[in-house]
Amino acid sequence: MSRKLIVADLSSARRARSAHCENPPPAAPLRPVPRPLRGLMLDFGGVLYDDTVWRRWLLRLLSHLGLRAHFRSFFHVLEHEYMVQVYTGQATFCEALSRFLTSAGLSSGQIDEVLAACHGRRRALEESTRPLPGVRCTLARLKKQGLKLGLLSDSELSSDEIRGQLDRFAASDTFCSVVSSFDVGCTKPTPICYQRTLDEMGLPGREVAYVGHDPAELEGARRLGMATIAFNAPGETVAEVHIDRFEQLAEVALPSRELAAAG
Repeated sequence: MSRKLIVADLSSARRARSAHCENPPPAAPLRPVPRPLRGLMLDFGGVLYDDTVWRRWLLRLLSHLGLRAHFRSFFHVLEHEYMVQVYTGQATFCEALSRFLTSAGLSSGQIDEVLAACHGRRRALEESTRPLPGVRCTLARLKKQGLKLGLLSDSELSSDEIRGQLDRFAASDTFCSVVSSFDVGCTKPTPICYQRTLDEMGLPGREVAYVGHDPAELEGARRLGMATIAFNAPGETVAEVHIDRFEQLAEVALPSRELAAAG
């Protein structure tokens, strides 16, 4: 191909990109959950707040020690192969992280350095956690619509401790149920986790939508008959509804006619 043709093709491509930016395609309309709801069950980290802050910090620290890893795959292994024991009260975070870093090939001296740095930094980051944009007002709106809200979290904290975190979000009174894997003794997507939350909410699964970001946890909710709403989830995640902003939850989670009439 001649240089003139190449330049012409590049010019055409630039004009096309410019036109696309000036006249972007209209956003696809939000599709609501295809059934009336009486409640929502929400994950905590990754849904109500950004739980990647300390993870990004940890990965930067490890990179200074020569460990190179892809964020998503690195923390997928940490979460699903090591943190399960932490979230069920069988190990401390430091014990699990130490085993994980040993398997990653770090020396005992490097691991001690990481653990010492993590101890204070992780606690400080957790205490400074704030809800994602739109969380407070959207939760209040959903509750006003008559929807029951439950929270289900894989966490090293007890349910009471999680309520303490929600107090900082000014959202503790919004949830009729707060369930932690630490108290249940197992993690999602084990059915008992969802069922415990449903029981405390006083609702059957068919009347509740689960809001989460983890594909396996969304699938676990679907198996129990719940509708599924993906938020902050990987692109390939399967769910009935996907939202980009938390505020959109009030647009896709429509209450049953009885609740709407009462509101």
